[in-house]
Amino acid sequence: MQDALFARVSGLARRVLPLLGACLLAPALAAAQQPAVRELDIADYRAYLTDDHPVRQGMRRFAQLVESGSEGRMRVRVRTDALPGTPAQQLAALHSGARGAPALMLVAGTGLAAAAPDFVLLDLPFLVRDEAHADALLDGPFGDALLARLENGKGGLVGLAWWENGFRQITTSGAPVKGAADLRGLKLRVIGEPVFVEGARAMGADPIPLPFGALYEALKTRRVDAQDNFISQILAGRLHEVQSSLSLTGHSYSPLVLVANPAAWTGLSPAQQRVIRAAASEAGRFQRSAAREEARQAQAQLARHGLAIHAPAPAELDLLRASTAPLRTRYFSRHGDDLWRLYQEQDGAR
Repeated sequence: MQDALFARVSGLARRVLPLLGACLLAPALAAAQQPAVRELDIADYRAYLTDDHPVRQGMRRFAQLVESGSEGRMRVRVRTDALPGTPAQQLAALHSGARGAPALMLVAGTGLAAAAPDFVLLDLPFLVRDEAHADALLDGPFGDALLARLENGKGGLVGLAWWENGFRQITTSGAPVKGAADLRGLKLRVIGEPVFVEGARAMGADPIPLPFGALYEALKTRRVDAQDNFISQILAGRLHEVQSSLSLTGHSYSPLVLVANPAAWTGLSPAQQRVIRAAASEAGRFQRSAAREEARQAQAQLARHGLAIHAPAPAELDLLRASTAPLRTRYFSRHGDDLWRLYQEQDGAR
């Protein structure tokens, strides 16, 4: 009888165990058949941005768009740190995929001139007239051609989309800049790059190259009389404490570019690349809008802090635009007729 019972139990075990094993293996097999989630990270070239800064907002929007566009098969981690070093060192680390480097990074157009010299054109005075002109230039053939040159340059980075820092305006500690004559001989702090120095000189000012970290003290001690910067940066740097007026010259425009490490980019499938590009462009439009709203709010806050706001007459801005025209022509002549043609076509379409 025991033998019969044993036989029945053994038979039952032979039937149940395979079923139990299949049940246990099914979730593991299903998980193995699911495509792996591809993870990327994105950072800005600056670590000091606040959580509500338009760039931080834009990066979060980008991450959301990538995840939804890929139906959850790609995720982007938004980083709050930045690569150490100068812009050139940051770009080198990004390109080589150095330890700690992100797959994607936002870089100022100014910094990209080290990787693709044509990007220096973006820093020319009065190249961009207003926000609508900026959008038309960068989202059109001119902007596409520049991004293509970035990928073909010595940096080999992949340019994905245009974001924004904004327009530079001038603050002074003495008389405001109401017209072209007010810039003559004015000791104006500028970024220490030739195009900024030459641009200030073409407008009639006396350019004094200084790093931003030394600017507040230089203005306080009157080593320099004036400076130019984005409105949000003027507020963040508390420059209203050592300046008396803000002139809305809008003489220089600074875009941001979302770029990718080439190895990380080629590791994506064509479908994944399309998702990334589409998300980068849409998030860039969102970020530009947020940056412009922040500038308007910062201007109102600066006024509340007592900074006098002046808007030079259009005729005065035209004089400055004309005085800097030879500089734009000279710089464009160094970078090929095609970019000049594309720029003129867009400028003439306005």
